[in-house]
Amino acid sequence: MEEPLYERVSLPDGNRDFPIRLFVRENDAGAEGCPFHWHEALEFYYVVSGGVYLNCGGRQEWLFPGDVGFVRWCVPHRGLAFQDGTKHYIVQFDLNMLRQETELSRQRSYASYLLESLQGAPVFLRQNEALARLFQRLVQEYQEQKPGYELCLKACLYEILALLLRMTPLPAAGREGGASEQSSLEYVRGVLHYLSDSFAQPEAVRLPQVAARFGLSVPYLCRVFRRHTGRTVTGYVNELRCARAVPLLQSGLPLPEVAAQVGLRDANYFSRMFKHTTGKPPSACRLK
Repeated sequence: MEEPLYERVSLPDGNRDFPIRLFVRENDAGAEGCPFHWHEALEFYYVVSGGVYLNCGGRQEWLFPGDVGFVRWCVPHRGLAFQDGTKHYIVQFDLNMLRQETELSRQRSYASYLLESLQGAPVFLRQNEALARLFQRLVQEYQEQKPGYELCLKACLYEILALLLRMTPLPAAGREGGASEQSSLEYVRGVLHYLSDSFAQPEAVRLPQVAARFGLSVPYLCRVFRRHTGRTVTGYVNELRCARAVPLLQSGLPLPEVAAQVGLRDANYFSRMFKHTTGKPPSACRLK
């Protein structure tokens, strides 16, 4: 049975009102890690020993002690490989925490502002001492859970997000805010779930069909989807196809069958699409 690409991120300790959760992961070389997946939570990988080879949105690089990996909203990702003695923390942050916080200059929620502004944020953050100190404090507060630790966790996350924003090129000005911004976000969330379920059905993910399903024009769909995800609809479908294809390739399934299972009839076209999307040919995913 196939694992779903979408991960419904639950909150810690059954507390549905708390927007932050933290996991510690310890791995040696040869560990598989989690399958490719995506979710609506922002996510950080903070490495304290060893190394994590992170794939995020088709890019992959090693993270070493003191490094941080940042996974944006709805970006397919996974830890591909580990060094011996690896210990890292995964911090997930629910943007709903910021829906009542207002960006003063444009009077819209900070959740919406972050979705737009962090599109160009760096994924691989190297040896940033200020960032590392914040994650060290966040981990300590989460583990000790002294009175008021929830406030400290939120304070750490606010500072982390502020640092990340200041490392990110400013987005283009002049985009709409307010209610239209919120409604466009809801459309895009629905489209993302639909694509996750339908990417292997070629006819279902053609732009006219997707737009018609949600009662949108094709130009509007393309514009708001790119604004909130930083990618085109077709590019995102290809990311999902590649995410599903990787474990199939690793299992030794013949290339034409892999292509067919992700919705492409032409194995040669699949190979070109896979290399264009991930930067490597399908053969590089075959297990040695």
